[in-house]
Amino acid sequence: MNFKIITLPETQTEVSLHRDCIEDGKEIVRISAFVINSVGVELMLERVAEFRDAGTARLFVDDYSERSAKGFLGQCIEEEGIRVGYLAKPFMESC
Repeated sequence: MNFKIITLPETQTEVSLHRDCIEDGKEIVRISAFVINSVGVELMLERVAEFRDAGTARLFVDDYSERSAKGFLGQCIEEEGIRVGYLAKPFMESC
């Protein structure tokens, strides 16, 4: 699998995964989501994971779950210090 979108039911936030190959031949998966912060500004959250081969990257995308998406979103929000408007408490507590 090369692409996947997971919609988190609590917030309707979409977390997308996209497998790609960068110029030096490394396989990557981009994980991204758009969130609206507490002052109404839309922000794009993104992380890139590198893999040694295409098969491993495909398996990562295929196995990625709603639980993984919640963890990604919660970690990004915490690392970036983002106050998200639609979450009354920290995301990880609501998972």
